[in-house]
Amino acid sequence: MRRTDAAGTFPRGPTFPFPQPGWRGTADGECTWVSPAWTMLTGQTGLHAMRYGWLSHIHGDDRLRLARMWRRAAIAGHGRTDVRLIAANGVPRWYRIETVREPAQTGWSAVGMDVDDLHQRLADQREQRAALQHRVRNTLAVIRSIARRTAENSETVEDYRVHFDGRLAAFARTQSHILRASNRGVDLEGLLADEFLANRAGDDVTLAGPEVRLAPRLADLLGLAFHELVANAVQFGALSGDGGRLDIAWQLAGEHANRWLHFSWRETLPGSAAPLTAPDHEGFGLELLTRSLPYEVDARVEVMFEASGFRVELDVPIDGGRLARPRP
Repeated sequence: MRRTDAAGTFPRGPTFPFPQPGWRGTADGECTWVSPAWTMLTGQTGLHAMRYGWLSHIHGDDRLRLARMWRRAAIAGHGRTDVRLIAANGVPRWYRIETVREPAQTGWSAVGMDVDDLHQRLADQREQRAALQHRVRNTLAVIRSIARRTAENSETVEDYRVHFDGRLAAFARTQSHILRASNRGVDLEGLLADEFLANRAGDDVTLAGPEVRLAPRLADLLGLAFHELVANAVQFGALSGDGGRLDIAWQLAGEHANRWLHFSWRETLPGSAAPLTAPDHEGFGLELLTRSLPYEVDARVEVMFEASGFRVELDVPIDGGRLARPRP
């Protein structure tokens, strides 16, 4: 900001050269003159700005801070603070107000510099920090849950180590997708493809569906669910031997803020495999599908153990809402 002399005072009177809004007044903030730039910004004429009329264009939440700055300036001879000025169109913008005492104690001059972009960047940074803190807390909660539930479903230490390592690796892959996707959301098909690659499977798998982008929280849960489904199919299901087949399809339903994903997982066992029957107890994968997904994201899940193979039908909101109607 330009100054006119070494004393740091602003120009006086109607020859005010700054393009920024400026004004002159008394020690207690009573206005005696405003610059043309003030009128252009606020639409307020000099007549209406006189005395304390100019305060009508200071955001109500910022007037106390401005008054405090003015009181401190009365002692120091100068002051500075950021306030929102209300433009003629009613939209507030952040300005850095600097005020100095004029020579010979004749009054005060003030000028405002537009710093709205700076405040927007600061606000964005605060939002990013808050989002990061939330993300870290959520990540730790998920890892803790994985550790606890894996322990509950493991018979030996080695069994625990193998399953925990696999689930933690799957969760880490999902985090990589989330970081790469930024604000675009995680690609559902990419999440699936990574699981098949990690398990060295996919030759007897068909994928069909449109591009779907998942929010981080939903990606966390579906990433773990996909890991459990793929691992089970490779070890015990359709991908455990020659001749098996896995068909995966998905589609979007609803519109605007009420969209949901319908996801279908259908395994067909190899011809030589014994007919499939339901397990005696509910393991980590089944608990995740039938309990965690409905509780965490309001999903509707059907798990079917059929003689020909394993099948899952899943409906889940993808916009953070709740399912408004049953599956079509």
